[in-house]
Amino acid sequence: LKNHSEQVFNLNVEDFLKTDTTKLYGYKAGDSVLSTLNIKDIGEGEYYGFAVDKDHLFCLGDGTVTHNTTLINEIIYHWIFHSPHKIGIVSMELSAVQYSKVLLSRHIKVKLDLLKTEEKQKLIRSEETAEAASDLFTDEHGNSRFFLVEDRDSSIEQLQETIEEMVIISGCRVIVLDPLQDVLDGLSNEEQSIFMKWCKSMLKSHGVAIVLINHIRKTEGNEPTENAIHGSSSIIKSAGVNIIIYRDKEAEDEIERNTTHIKVTKNRITGLTGPADELYYENTAHTLHNKED
Repeated sequence: LKNHSEQVFNLNVEDFLKTDTTKLYGYKAGDSVLSTLNIKDIGEGEYYGFAVDKDHLFCLGDGTVTHNTTLINEIIYHWIFHSPHKIGIVSMELSAVQYSKVLLSRHIKVKLDLLKTEEKQKLIRSEETAEAASDLFTDEHGNSRFFLVEDRDSSIEQLQETIEEMVIISGCRVIVLDPLQDVLDGLSNEEQSIFMKWCKSMLKSHGVAIVLINHIRKTEGNEPTENAIHGSSSIIKSAGVNIIIYRDKEAEDEIERNTTHIKVTKNRITGLTGPADELYYENTAHTLHNKED
């Protein structure tokens, strides 16, 4: 959506219905005309979706602009059960409900969004799924396995305070921010550099690991470089380790189309860089596998 000052606001439908949007309008690519939107809840039904990379925006058939990560979720899923440290997640794109559904799909190895509505509701309400959800979200002592923040509209100062609370009060030692660009959007290069310095200071003062998920620009060929990362060069320079992941989404071969390539382009810890691994995504089970296995 846009306001009369041409500022862009990305809202999901659920938030739109709860928000005063009388001064926000729909718009079309290349068109200065703003249009009033009338949206009403018609309940749940079957739907078909797709993922869009880069800025997650795409055009409908009439030019209307609208808005739409598996590897990091797989990593988080592994950490939840195997890391000795509490995980804190700052989700800038998914709500708590959406994120929980993604992780639950991984845990029960059934991609819930691929099921028809009745089938999905039956599975979610089953005793087996309830037990799986309990195992996913709480440990054997009844403590939360991880913490999730979905406060996507805060100022950068408020977000920093929230992260500090996750670290100091909730005891999180690994913070995942997904994606960084949604936090830094609209900030100058100098302001982005200041945020990166704050991240480094958190590492030093509280002994935490901060994982920043980045969007990248579209590049020629299939192997993006560090320079494809959106935003200030301080993002690349400040990191201790930079990891690039990519896949050929247009490959004719289905296996290659679902293969994610991983390479390390910077590694202050050991100095080891280069190709790291290949992962295969099993869509129906919403699970990543080592491709060789």
